Amino acid sequence: AEHLSAIGEMTAGISHEIRNPLGIIKSSAQLLKNKMAKLDAENTIPDIIVEESGRLDKIITDFLNFAKPRIPDLRSCVVEDIIEKNLAYLNPHIEEKNLNISKEIAQNLPKIMADNAMLYQAFLNILLNAFQSLEDNGCLTIKTVYNSGNIIINFIDNGEGIKENILKKIWTPFFTSKDSGTGLGLGIVKNIIEAHNGTITISNAKPNGTNVEMILPV
Repeated sequence: AEHLSAIGEMTAGISHEIRNPLGIIKSSAQLLKNKMAKLDAENTIPDIIVEESGRLDKIITDFLNFAKPRIPDLRSCVVEDIIEKNLAYLNPHIEEKNLNISKEIAQNLPKIMADNAMLYQAFLNILLNAFQSLEDNGCLTIKTVYNSGNIIINFIDNGEGIKENILKKIWTPFFTSKDSGTGLGLGIVKNIIEAHNGTITISNAKPNGTNVEMILPV
């Protein structure tokens, strides 16, 4: 545990040292972009610098969240409210692809002691992954049930599913089957759920698609 804590502290320090000059690069590129727009509107180099510095900043954020996860600030939370907040934020994505979102939320779910912001981030990562896997007019079902002192949450999409060889590596840090991404998103989600003494599993749904199941103790 001490070794992991030391790695986390070192990661935070390195990330801070990288972020400072990166912020200067990004803001300078933005200023250059504004000036170049008047002189040479077709020059895309400033756009590339701004875009890539933003991508690098996200990589640093993901790496920091993975290597030095937060300690949950436990407060009374309503799972359904967090899911609704996620869906409201993602509504532009939903409308853009004309996705069908089906909610099967159990009535009178008990509140849980959890970190609202951390669960929001975990759900958001899972929902974004699902949306990326879905074609236009695709379907996503969100189910919640209460069973034996736990709230069980399922995110089930009707996409292509995950190939078995990829499924075996899905929790490996930095592994990704996407052209972009850090391969840390699911690891961050797993850290968040386990920090709440919960579990998460990912499997292929039948007849097709992916099922992400989270179990959180009340």
